[in-house]
Amino acid sequence: MKTRFNPLAWAIYYLSLPFRPIGRWFDRHPGVSRWLGVFRLGLFQFGIGLSLAPITGTLNRVLIDELYISAAVVAILISLHYFVSPVRAIIGYRSDKARSLGKWRTPYIVLGVMLTYGGLALAPFALILLGGNGFIPFWMAFVICIVIFLAYGVGINIVETIYLALVSDITPPKSRGKVLAFLWMMLVLGTVVSAIIVSGLLVDYSHGRLIQVMQGSAIAFVFLTVIALWQQERLNRDGTIKSDLDTVRVRLSLWESVRMLGGQKVLQGLFGVIFVATTAFATHDVLLEPYGGQVLGMSVSATMQLTVLWGVATIVGVTLAAVILWRRRPPVLLMGLGCTVGLLGFAIISYASDVALLSLFRVGVTFISVGRGLFVVGSLILVMSLTDVNHAGLFLGIWGIVQGLAQGLGTIGGGVLRDVAQYKTGNVVLGYTAVYMTSVILLLLATLILVFRLRSRLNVSELKMPWSGLEEIPADQLAF
Repeated sequence: MKTRFNPLAWAIYYLSLPFRPIGRWFDRHPGVSRWLGVFRLGLFQFGIGLSLAPITGTLNRVLIDELYISAAVVAILISLHYFVSPVRAIIGYRSDKARSLGKWRTPYIVLGVMLTYGGLALAPFALILLGGNGFIPFWMAFVICIVIFLAYGVGINIVETIYLALVSDITPPKSRGKVLAFLWMMLVLGTVVSAIIVSGLLVDYSHGRLIQVMQGSAIAFVFLTVIALWQQERLNRDGTIKSDLDTVRVRLSLWESVRMLGGQKVLQGLFGVIFVATTAFATHDVLLEPYGGQVLGMSVSATMQLTVLWGVATIVGVTLAAVILWRRRPPVLLMGLGCTVGLLGFAIISYASDVALLSLFRVGVTFISVGRGLFVVGSLILVMSLTDVNHAGLFLGIWGIVQGLAQGLGTIGGGVLRDVAQYKTGNVVLGYTAVYMTSVILLLLATLILVFRLRSRLNVSELKMPWSGLEEIPADQLAF
């Protein structure tokens, strides 16, 4: 029987010939191929960092410093995504139990990406809405901005939860620790790279340029997400998820989780310390760049470079935490050390309220970031080490909710306190100093509780890494 000539098939055959030696090389080196796959997954985290840096490092500064919008209003908008973090439990449960269009994870990822992109693309229009010179009433502009930032918040919580569940599905249990560490580094790296690029683009600042930059970062986020997650979900012939999980994942409702926590007195105290310290670290999230602009006279581009400093210092803090854990030091030591270093950082930036002290201000920012990295790693490892494997994911989920609520309240509280203190004293510097000294007091309180009340009760004989509950870890809260 005569074979019919197919020009397309022949073209594909001959075009693929030069790449066949490369394919054979990868076949002989499966480890390299596997880590290239992990790198592709990491492009999603890189995209998140790329898109978030302009919001947390530039938009907040411009709204407060350039447009004179209340710091409390800006803090509410930027912290909204923390308060919708319980949606993680709902959407994670749904993706485990219900399919859509024949898939378990992918439809939820698409929904999350659409909401996240919409929020990121529209967020810079807060410049026009809130600074509209009465074009529409301020309260109406504020409500519209709340809807925009809520869409972003729900979207980022959905897409990240399902993303981490997908990573957990396709990652062998023994490799999960290294994979999670790599993905987290990609998130921070994306933030640092974005800060470098954005600070260069905004040397000649204008509102229009900032809107273009932020919408460009939103498009980059979608593009990288598609590359990272395309065809990653795999199904067995019976329609179940093809997974490398070694244990069955059982999700409980939020209220079931809270009731179970009620019987864990030591964990209650630990979560209390985590809440207090995280609140303290979060007070400067919205205020750091406006402080640099209003008090130290830094340009928009210069304050954006603080995000680069933050990223590098956070990596240093996490690396230092890894070294301390490798030396078999207890994780409670990391938490206490993180609070102490952060306390010194807030004291330093509170003192550095003059242009001549700009270098000292950067030292303070470095201390805060290193301290935060130490504290987050210490608290995460300690929560895991105090729980049994069957409830690892549950308590990581609670850890994420406590982290999120504390960061949200700390961000809003810092904005409100800054506004009230500035209004009462008529002094811009005192407005910021009141916030930073409050953070000093909160971190000192957390340190004293750890040392005098919880230290002996938080000693653990075995350190457990949080990879068994990977899909419950809110990676964005490790960074922001």
